[in-house]
Amino acid sequence: MYNFTEDKFTELKFSKKKGVKRMFVGREKELNTIASFLEKPGSLLVYGLRRVGKTTLIKKALDEAKANYVYFECQKATEQINVSLFLDILKEQLDFVDANFTSFSSVFKELNKRYKSYVFVIDEYSYLKQYYLESKAPETKQLADKIDSEFQDIIDNHLDNNNLILSGSIINIMKSLVEHKSALYGRFNDVIVLKEFSYLDSKKMLNGLTNSDVIAFYSVFGGSPYVLEKINTNKSLKENICELLLNESGRLRTHLRNNVINELENDPDLHDILNVIKNGSKKYSEIEAQSKIQTSGLLDKRLKKLIDLNIIEAKYPIDNENDKRKKYYQIKDNLLKFYYAYVFRQDNRIDLLGEDRYYDLYIEPSIKTFISLRFENIVKNYFSIAIRQGLYPDIIDIGSYFSSNSEFDCIIKKIDGTYAIYEVKYYTKKVSKDIILKEIEQIKEIKGLNITEVGFVSSSGFKEKVDGIKYLDINDIFFEQK
Repeated sequence: MYNFTEDKFTELKFSKKKGVKRMFVGREKELNTIASFLEKPGSLLVYGLRRVGKTTLIKKALDEAKANYVYFECQKATEQINVSLFLDILKEQLDFVDANFTSFSSVFKELNKRYKSYVFVIDEYSYLKQYYLESKAPETKQLADKIDSEFQDIIDNHLDNNNLILSGSIINIMKSLVEHKSALYGRFNDVIVLKEFSYLDSKKMLNGLTNSDVIAFYSVFGGSPYVLEKINTNKSLKENICELLLNESGRLRTHLRNNVINELENDPDLHDILNVIKNGSKKYSEIEAQSKIQTSGLLDKRLKKLIDLNIIEAKYPIDNENDKRKKYYQIKDNLLKFYYAYVFRQDNRIDLLGEDRYYDLYIEPSIKTFISLRFENIVKNYFSIAIRQGLYPDIIDIGSYFSSNSEFDCIIKKIDGTYAIYEVKYYTKKVSKDIILKEIEQIKEIKGLNITEVGFVSSSGFKEKVDGIKYLDINDIFFEQK
């Protein structure tokens, strides 16, 4: 595990334990949604980032329901090519006779006649649309809308006996399907937006690790099931980082290169923005000053594109969501934050020094700070989950607050309009009374909020406590969900 002191940060080996075969964890709500959807013919939309577990979720739900289903993954190609590939699978699985169909609509019209109680999964639907949207020819781009209109016809007229699941990972394309202007607006029985695991569900995949270890691993690797499966919990965090991310052929470095980085290569401005933001939070003016993008209109478009791709998010102070001057941007995924903070454009240096030496010189001195910033988000995630569990019925919002010279980690807005401030401390030593009193004095200087509650969250507990303050330690935030 990691041992933090005030002046030194050293790595210790994890105890060697036999690995336990990882299993499907979490996603109970989504599984129930799919089970309910299967009770009658209809259509379902499922989308989320690549490697977040969409296909695994869908197949798990269909297997549990003992459903007859056909799975097809679209390619970045014309509709005719995709229809041909779909027909190959139908021939193989259903002995479906090829009648030289050229459109999905004509295929589903025939399927509706011949089969009953089947589920047809069209995965990566966004790839099919992207092929047309990326074309520079206006008449070709119009074919992307034609695809949506075809599937509108399928849902409206050719699903009397069967079910259709559309799935995809290009977020802006999939989100557009439920917008009012889309031909598919209002056509889905339900929509599942699949997100990464929370720190709590991630712990279920990080077998045998302590709560402190889970925080460290989750802070670096995030909550993608695909990523978590690659972690060897019998090895230290350093060893996993060196093998999976610093090694040129590391599995997660390859994953990022293939599934994220390559997608941005045709627009180097996007890399430039992400390299400025890295593992922190940046205001528009800071990004403008530190990036190579000189035209403000162009920067606006690039930021919007990254938001649409679900790579970054815009954050506002909790007390004023319209204050654009205080709006800031941050990368959403922990693994991507780590990549841009420590790996991006460092190939030559890593190759020269080797993974171990590079880690010791360029990662170890600041990894504590990196994890501590992620711990703040974990605490916010705790409150968000706890609210849904009914533990805090008086909370209506969670965010941050910026005063003239300070930023406060976790601000909670209550239903009566008052606020609670929770200071988040990522230490290995217990938090002392002196630190608590010093933070309380800073909080007293805040003039813009009606603060009625002050709390502290510590990764290692508290040495002494001050009366009238709320306290949460690491065991409190790793609570058992209902």
